[in-house]
Amino acid sequence: MRLLLEDMTLIRSNDEITAHVRFKGGITKMLTLPRPLNSREARKTPPEVVSEVDRLLDHHTYQQIASILNERGLCSGEGKSFSVRIVARIQKRYGLMPRYDRLRKAGMLTVKEMAAVLGITPQWVKIWNRHGLICGHACNDKNDCLYEHPGDTPPRKAQGVKLSKRRLASEVRSQRTQEVQCEA
Repeated sequence: MRLLLEDMTLIRSNDEITAHVRFKGGITKMLTLPRPLNSREARKTPPEVVSEVDRLLDHHTYQQIASILNERGLCSGEGKSFSVRIVARIQKRYGLMPRYDRLRKAGMLTVKEMAAVLGITPQWVKIWNRHGLICGHACNDKNDCLYEHPGDTPPRKAQGVKLSKRRLASEVRSQRTQEVQCEA
């Protein structure tokens, strides 16, 4: 077995590797290659995916975000399709504000706070939300919600009136936006 190489020198810099090769016949060659990524860098989530997760957290839960990203054909840093765990890990690793905190910052109320505002039990808050009398926003994938403040004209208890016949939260909100306040 005969070796064709007489000498080889590798020089590593921050972003590339240079190889100087001298063959037996005296010919020399220089090869320059980009430095390979280490395992951590190779599995890092692309910045555009992180910013998209940050944007989607304003309006969606982890499961919804994973579905949206998978529908768009995006992959995690490891080349896998997105799951709830991967989205949660991205949120924590990159210090993104959780959905619950975003909703609280926007003035949303917990079920107990909403029950106190409306003078009903937390169970009825959930029932009224299901029937559209108040507006709730899912803060996780377990159907837990935070609720918009009902405003100046909150729904009231109405014994004997079916929930389906009551004024919906969307109707209340649309009337409120049409009001004009005049001061003399």
